[in-house]
Amino acid sequence: MTKSQVRKISLLVLAIAVVSLAGCNPRGLPGFRQIAKQEEERETKETEEAIKKSPVLQELDRLCTMEIPRPDGFVLVKKFRGFHSVIFVGYGYSSVSQYQEVKNFYMKYFPQHGWLLTKEENGGGGPVYVEFSKDSYKVEVDRLSGRDGTNYTITCEKLRSSSDEK
Repeated sequence: MTKSQVRKISLLVLAIAVVSLAGCNPRGLPGFRQIAKQEEERETKETEEAIKKSPVLQELDRLCTMEIPRPDGFVLVKKFRGFHSVIFVGYGYSSVSQYQEVKNFYMKYFPQHGWLLTKEENGGGGPVYVEFSKDSYKVEVDRLSGRDGTNYTITCEKLRSSSDEK
């Protein structure tokens, strides 16, 4: 074996080791983690600017941050939004709470305040969330993998009415 071949094999083994240590999640790699954090900060800043300029996003922000409570220990990690076919504002949280506790919290809160449970997914290889609606709003509480520090999201959406389509 030549020195060049040994060097290539060594680099390949090193690359495999780094990816394995990162759990096959690129965000676990040092450079990617910093880039992901910068992207979250950029997205949060853009969302905050969009909220300042849009009455609809302001309404959703108020609903999601002032009206709807969060379980104790929810720490805001990021904000995000949709503004084309679906209008929503979302919040990513980090929490040590188990999903069943979070789900029970919202299964109690929403019905007591006139919200209807419209959808529930409990995993089975797919997403895990509960969704509620009231008037022209939909709120979804999702459990995530938590790889980027966010293990829950709460998304508040403005539903389009038939008059919005005209």
